[in-house]
Amino acid sequence: MKSSITRLIRKLRLLSLFACVTLIAMAPDAVGQQYVSSTTVFEGSNAPADAIVTNEANVNNAPDGNVATIFVEGVTVNIAGLQVTRSSNARLVMTFSPGIAAGVTTYVRISDFNSDVIALKVDELVGVLGLLNTGALTFSSNGGAATTGTLVRNAANELFLAITPPNAYTAVSIGLNFAAAATVGLGNLSMDIDYAVAYTNTTFTACESILRFTNSDPEATGVSLSLTDALKDPEEAIDDIINTTNFSTLQTGEVTALAQISQVIDLTKTVPGTTEIVATVSKIGLLLDVSALGNIFIQAKLGNAFVGPRRTLSSLLLGVNLLDFNSSSLVTVAFAPGTSYDGISITVGGVVDVLTSINIHEVSARSPVTFTGGRLLTGRAGTIINRNLIDATLNVTPSLPGFSIGCGASTSFTYEFFEVTGPAGGRVLAGSLPPSFALTGGTTALFGTPAEGEFGIFNFDVQATNSFGQSAITTFVLILEDPLPVNLVEFNAKPEGTTTLLSWSTASESNSDRFDVERSQSGRDWEKIGSVKSNQESSDLKYYSFSDNKPLDGQNLYRLKMIDLDETFAYSRIENVNFSSTAFLYPNPVVGNENLNINATDWTKVKSVKVINAMGKTVFEASNALSTGINTKNLAAGAYFVKMVHINGSITTHKFVRQ
Repeated sequence: MKSSITRLIRKLRLLSLFACVTLIAMAPDAVGQQYVSSTTVFEGSNAPADAIVTNEANVNNAPDGNVATIFVEGVTVNIAGLQVTRSSNARLVMTFSPGIAAGVTTYVRISDFNSDVIALKVDELVGVLGLLNTGALTFSSNGGAATTGTLVRNAANELFLAITPPNAYTAVSIGLNFAAAATVGLGNLSMDIDYAVAYTNTTFTACESILRFTNSDPEATGVSLSLTDALKDPEEAIDDIINTTNFSTLQTGEVTALAQISQVIDLTKTVPGTTEIVATVSKIGLLLDVSALGNIFIQAKLGNAFVGPRRTLSSLLLGVNLLDFNSSSLVTVAFAPGTSYDGISITVGGVVDVLTSINIHEVSARSPVTFTGGRLLTGRAGTIINRNLIDATLNVTPSLPGFSIGCGASTSFTYEFFEVTGPAGGRVLAGSLPPSFALTGGTTALFGTPAEGEFGIFNFDVQATNSFGQSAITTFVLILEDPLPVNLVEFNAKPEGTTTLLSWSTASESNSDRFDVERSQSGRDWEKIGSVKSNQESSDLKYYSFSDNKPLDGQNLYRLKMIDLDETFAYSRIENVNFSSTAFLYPNPVVGNENLNINATDWTKVKSVKVINAMGKTVFEASNALSTGINTKNLAAGAYFVKMVHINGSITTHKFVRQ
């Protein structure tokens, strides 16, 4: 009899192993992760029921797709009128080196769970057999008898046993005890363990994206979970996907007593109280009475304790039209609890015969958005204005910093005028932006065509919003000047040999006096290099030109200063002409006994000239004008650099080749 029972048990064994998915796609150094360093196996067999743990070393270190398997079995039979029960148990002890601080949770990845008695998914199996509650699924640590354990999921819908010891610890264990599973005639249970990880870096960095876990089953009071599908797709509340089709659903169901159902999101770090709880939610169609939103609560947690204010969804939605809050309308709420926390709870409360529920599209803890504006480049009324908010610079009056935005690239935000007055103009401290202005497509591009009379100083507010619904508001300044009497059609600059030819044209002029030509190499310091008289009065196209016979070595920036008879002025756009090494050193390459010529436009501004080889050694140096060039016949073949030190302290370097 014993032999036949043993053979039957062997036939029922499920030995298939499944590859598993790693934790959460994140850079390894984003969080202080600590993995198992070694494992120990304990097997308790009660013949003919065996307990087996295989490949236990696969749990060590970071996840690699290989698993350890815990297998237990049991049998209840009648022999000669007597009921005989035999069962086994086994556990896997996972050791960390160094040890882990008190209160830090270890997450044990359970990648597969099988039973030859009841063919159900792992969550259903746990729900039906009550393995965790009955002690069939066991856990412990050497960090105190008050160690707690719960089943949780990550954003990838992977299942973990979260083990939290109250004291510092070096080991946790997980196991199966078949005797506590259920009253079973004959069968076995097996569980695959991929890895275990603790997040030991408790220092929170601003703007950091924190890993999150959510409970596999709802936390409930006053309701029987067998009466309702209380929590559906919990992982979709933490997967960073925000749309109308991706969400978890939390609902009390129709009950006969006061009930509360909670979805809890655990963070892998403790965050400061200034970090915002951000939740994007929608109501389902069955929630017809918006007053029920007063029975939906959001609160921070620290460990097992609630901390900070308990906010109702209705109070957080005071600025939202509740009648428009439906399954097709996503609403984001955000608030800072004001005290440190490591978890977030969303609770739905119900009363007799009332269905209270909510769709949870995303929940996270995120640093608040910081947004600062500044002063934009001055424009002229009557012309097309195209400005980028990113180009805002420090403004003196009023005092505003240049553009900056915290927690994300500027392109990850959408932008809109805040509290506008008029079709598209911004709310401002001194009037409104002309109504033609708009932020193109919600980007940082400010575009408009103000009329000739629409000039002045405009302060306008912009609201930036990220993909999680967080936003911040700041002020920008735009100055629109009175239109000049010159209508500049085009302005161009291009090299002509060793000179620069500048040309421009006007469509009309009135009381215009002259065009000053200015040049700069840095874009900061400008010098006047010439002036061209205007036609003063004209109503047709006029053409102008100017030659810069001594352009700078390298980059040359040019602009026109258009000056009226009353000395009011405006600047044209900037044109750039670059005179490269091939224009200043010739011939290049140097062949045979040719001299290397330097085309310096003004030798009086040159202090010294050096020729440096590829090894950094100076092979020629002179301080006078080299009008006859440099003799290269004694230079070996290879690459060289000509270093010119100017009187003003600037240095230019050009490369040439000696063949």
